[in-house]
Amino acid sequence: MTAHLPAHILRLAFRTGVLGCLLVLHHLTPATAQNTLISPPGDQTTVTLACNHFPPAKIADDTARPGYDVEVLRSAFATRNLTLITPFYPWKRAYFLAEAGLVDGLCSCSYLKERETDFLFSDPLGQEEIALFTTRSEILDTITTLEDARNMTIGVVSGYSTEVTARNANLDVITAHDEETLLNLMLSRRLDAVLSFKPPVEYAMHELQKRRPETVDIKSKVISTSPYYSCITRHTQNADELLEQLNIGLKIIRENGTYDKILGKYGISSGAKPDGPTFNR
Repeated sequence: MTAHLPAHILRLAFRTGVLGCLLVLHHLTPATAQNTLISPPGDQTTVTLACNHFPPAKIADDTARPGYDVEVLRSAFATRNLTLITPFYPWKRAYFLAEAGLVDGLCSCSYLKERETDFLFSDPLGQEEIALFTTRSEILDTITTLEDARNMTIGVVSGYSTEVTARNANLDVITAHDEETLLNLMLSRRLDAVLSFKPPVEYAMHELQKRRPETVDIKSKVISTSPYYSCITRHTQNADELLEQLNIGLKIIRENGTYDKILGKYGISSGAKPDGPTFNR
């Protein structure tokens, strides 16, 4: 981190209401615990990437199963004798902290041209699917592109670029902070469908079904598939070198089988999925 917060960051912090958070973070050292910023014991070189709860890729408050993206990144950095710290925040806050250079980057994000100003993108971590979810299977039969859903009310997670995508398609959009809230809105018939990344919605469906097994009957249709990356902020020290070390580590764990082993732990295959239109988080 830099020795002081730049003036433009302070102005942005005042406007976004997160100045207190930034000042606290600025005076604390990163940590190994997932949701804290306490220094690990010993003389270690650490990297701090902000994560958002995005199960099963990134799971907050689960030390044994922190998510396959977290485990992949930890293993990759470990091959380079670097200790990864992964504090969890809501997506918008994680993005802001990385954009401002208050952490070394984001655990993952999708590529957007406009993000190149602030971020360097690693080699791909994997593929992610975007899907429509609904309790009315006949809806899926009528959807080929998002524009086909213009007479429907679509739920999206606030801050994901699926919100922008849906609005650009002139859809009737309702936002929520997380996938489970969207599912509950849909089950209460306030939404016709949910547009989001497939893994976290399926995870939320599984958790919801534990409590409401009689009500959860949801169908889905994949709209697109695209790669995603780890994102190193250009505003951290030695950003280019850090990116190089991460990419070397990713190559090593793919070649020695660690990558596949981690994905297998979560029931995920590393096989490539069909190409499709790109959506971004």
